Amino acid sequence: MKRWVTKIRDLDRALFRKVFGVKWEPFDGVMRAFTVAGTAGALFGAAAFGAFILSGLEPLNLAVPWAAIAGSWLIAECTKHLFNRTRPFLWDTEIAPLIKTPSSSSFPSGHSATATAGALTLSVLYPVLAPVFVAAGALVALSRVYLGVHYPFDVLAGALIGTAVSALLLMLL
Repeated sequence: MKRWVTKIRDLDRALFRKVFGVKWEPFDGVMRAFTVAGTAGALFGAAAFGAFILSGLEPLNLAVPWAAIAGSWLIAECTKHLFNRTRPFLWDTEIAPLIKTPSSSSFPSGHSATATAGALTLSVLYPVLAPVFVAAGALVALSRVYLGVHYPFDVLAGALIGTAVSALLLMLL
């Protein structure tokens, strides 16, 4: 079992280096913007509020995305304490993150959890805008690796949390 854990960790670190190693200066600002906008699900919380206003003030159109975002954030933040994984820039001091560095555990990514939850619930409620929501969610998640503050598996775990919480809430509708 320990051998598999080591192989997975090494794969995760190798994937991180590949993504983090791809830099294009004009894209740096875009990724920073998506990370900042994605903090605590703010981008999708604001999108849900805007859509709620524009779609006739239907309560579920606001409650479902906000509940999914909040639930995903809570689960991701609580899970961080269970794993206490070192962030990439602490594991390898040659990594210079492109944003202010978080002090919390790396696993799972809270940004990815809330972005996935927001993108999925809003896509179900407003299917015509689904490509925009999914693209924005993917950019928030990718930004965390690109900027040097998360490993790819952290982002994947966050996305799985966001997916599970969203699916549960949407099934309850």
